Amino acid sequence: MKRVLYKDNVFLSEDKILYFYEVLYLLEKNEIEVYDEKNNKLDINYFLKDEKIKLYYDIYKYFRERGYYLGTGLKFGGIFRIYEDIKQHSKWVAIPININEKIDIYDFLAKNRVAHSTRKRILYWCK
Repeated sequence: MKRVLYKDNVFLSEDKILYFYEVLYLLEKNEIEVYDEKNNKLDINYFLKDEKIKLYYDIYKYFRERGYYLGTGLKFGGIFRIYEDIKQHSKWVAIPININEKIDIYDFLAKNRVAHSTRKRILYWCK
């Protein structure tokens, strides 16, 4: 089983930085093992204690298990870009929000403007 080091809030494997949510996904599937600098084994619950990470991971896992590809969506005003086919442009920008969180109308309009200009749809994931 592949070992991954968690150091300074980054996942490392063979001097490569790994995508945070993909590591969580593989960790949950028992395809990798994660250790801290003191060689303590970490499980997925260690990371999911943080509510924001759990919210983001929920959307990542949902789409990943349905065959979609996800990448960072920061450039497009969201958290993830969602691809149906990795060889095509992404169709959606995902923005996970807490169900109790208020959305500023100007922020909402700005995100819609960016999505429209880049031919993407916005997906608000409320939980």
